[in-house]
Amino acid sequence: MNRKSLFLLLFFVLLTVFAVYALMVRGRSASSSAGIRSEIPKFNPEEIASVRIEWRTNAVNLKREDGDWKIAERGMKNASAVKVSKLLNSLSTLSAVKKLDDCSRGILERLRLVTDDPKIVPGITVTLKDASGNEKFRIILGKGHFLKPEPGMPPAENAEGRYVRIGDDVYLIAKVFEDCHPIPPVWLEPLRLFSLNKALSILAGDSGNTLWSVARRNTAHPFTVAVPRDAKVDTGVLSLLADTLSKPFGMDLSLEDPAKLVFTRNVRFCCADGFDYFLKVARRDNREYAMVQVAYEPARVAELPGETPDQLMKRKALLQSRLEFERRYFHNNLFLVSDKVKLYEQIGQLPVKK
Repeated sequence: MNRKSLFLLLFFVLLTVFAVYALMVRGRSASSSAGIRSEIPKFNPEEIASVRIEWRTNAVNLKREDGDWKIAERGMKNASAVKVSKLLNSLSTLSAVKKLDDCSRGILERLRLVTDDPKIVPGITVTLKDASGNEKFRIILGKGHFLKPEPGMPPAENAEGRYVRIGDDVYLIAKVFEDCHPIPPVWLEPLRLFSLNKALSILAGDSGNTLWSVARRNTAHPFTVAVPRDAKVDTGVLSLLADTLSKPFGMDLSLEDPAKLVFTRNVRFCCADGFDYFLKVARRDNREYAMVQVAYEPARVAELPGETPDQLMKRKALLQSRLEFERRYFHNNLFLVSDKVKLYEQIGQLPVKK
């Protein structure tokens, strides 16, 4: 065997040794990680009937009734099923990057994993219970974990993980739980109107009188003004209103009695997809309130070019599902409108060229 052959043989032996070593290290790491995961208590999300999220004096209580999640602090109105389900699934599949052993009181305080001292900034406590009121899971979400920046680079703006406390154990997890807040508005579906680009007619009113009205034969045609007569459409005003209402503009549900409010401004959208929206707006004490009524008529759904009867039927089924979603979260609920929207003024602005 010449020197070159001996060198190649030695090279392959060393390569094999390194490969075996890497597999052993990976196996030990996987075993260790699996051991950490197995220590974290598990639960079945379907067993959970109540969720309490608290931070100092702030708290939100979510309760499951007849299959729907409700917000106790908002008169048992519907909470977002998607948001609650996402939280429960994240907690039920929680795994740890590492476990911190022998954490002193000082370390717990720095990681915001102490909740029994009002002078210390606490973490967010999440408590899950079943229908019988038995606690199934409790976790304190502490300080975020930020990676050390490379030399000469600025600190990271976003956390890469979070320190949590479960019982007496402290873990570093990869999830951040940025949307887990102890305030009711976070758990609502924010009010917005869908597919306003399909509107065939828009009618705005003020205390029972018509302010302005526009209409078109189909969505391929431009709007023309019906009221005031002989006016020309300012498409910029219409686009701004549609853009405002298509984005979330209801910041929170209000516990005010709608009967005690005077809804002086309103706007109705009749759309080519069979949806009708009737939006009412009230102003009191420099606050704006909005209520929307949602209706859907399958017979009024306009066919799309080249659409087959089977495709139309499937689209109507999807629209029916959308109706159920909107009536579940929006229909006849009283919302507080964001101060930045100025919805009352926008409805009153005539979309006509001067």
